[in-house]
Amino acid sequence: MKKIIQYLFLGLFLQSLVACENDEVKTYMSAQTQAPKLTSTQTNYVLSANTANDSTVSLTWARSDYGFSAAAKYTLQIAKAGTNFAAPKEVSLGNATSFKYTTADFNQLAILQGLKPSAVGQLEIRVKSSISESVADLYSNTLTVSVTPYIVVINYPSLWVVGDYQGWNPATAPKISSRNSNGIYEGYVWISGGTRQFKLTSQPDWNGIAYGWASSTTTGTDVSGTINTSGGNLFVPADGYFLIKANTNTNTWSATKTTWSIIGDAPEGSNWSNDIPMQFDATKNVWKATTKLNVGSLKFRANSGWTINLGDTGADLSLEYDGTDIKIPANLTGTRTITLDLKAGNYTYTIE
Repeated sequence: MKKIIQYLFLGLFLQSLVACENDEVKTYMSAQTQAPKLTSTQTNYVLSANTANDSTVSLTWARSDYGFSAAAKYTLQIAKAGTNFAAPKEVSLGNATSFKYTTADFNQLAILQGLKPSAVGQLEIRVKSSISESVADLYSNTLTVSVTPYIVVINYPSLWVVGDYQGWNPATAPKISSRNSNGIYEGYVWISGGTRQFKLTSQPDWNGIAYGWASSTTTGTDVSGTINTSGGNLFVPADGYFLIKANTNTNTWSATKTTWSIIGDAPEGSNWSNDIPMQFDATKNVWKATTKLNVGSLKFRANSGWTINLGDTGADLSLEYDGTDIKIPANLTGTRTITLDLKAGNYTYTIE
């Protein structure tokens, strides 16, 4: 019995020694660890679609040191400044000590993190170093970089609106697009001059499919009807800025004349009841209005009605039908020029 008790005490003594050793190792590791040091080629990025495929952002870091030989794995974390990395974009990089972003990838990342196109915002970047679940992760210094993203223009499947108003030249014709790639197209086109006749071509030349007139009904300045691939020219009855729609599944089409305005409680004198008219700039193919803005909200709408209206769901300068009201904060108040750009499939705006 005495021997059993002696063995029991010996076991407890050895266990306490091991525990002390582990405490000493942990203390030693804590005293000797060194987090990775992160550096970037620059801290101010003005991004441009012209360099979309270039390796614009280059990040490097020194290896972490845990005080002993360890195979660390690194994770790049990027988040909007001020969020304390609450929801970062993470990239697992194994044992690599550098990473490069193309302009296009970094631009998309910036927008998804909440930065607005054409405006300066800030991102925070750091590197996490890990070796095992039992050892605390190490974090590098945090780099803060200024980023000006650009609006992404997507080339959706399209039909070209070719007519005598633009010289019957498919290569320079405006487009209507199918955002869902489902054969349903729409777009806004300024048609003025000549007979206002046109056709819809499947490519910017005469070598593809050309859709023409099969039937139509005219109501005021608006037209609706059917199309086929052997008919005559489509047409609109007046000069103007038309919302043109075509459905190649049902072979139907329509043209709705539009003028655009701003309404809301932000534009002075509007108060959600009076429209602030916009003027069309035929040279730049955009609508503009210069008006005084107060803190509040606004939307764009056609023909002073709510049938066709655009808001900004996501606050990313990209417009959607029946979208969220556009918020005007204090830093955008005063006399401003508001520009509405309705290029095929990419409806955007700026406030300057």
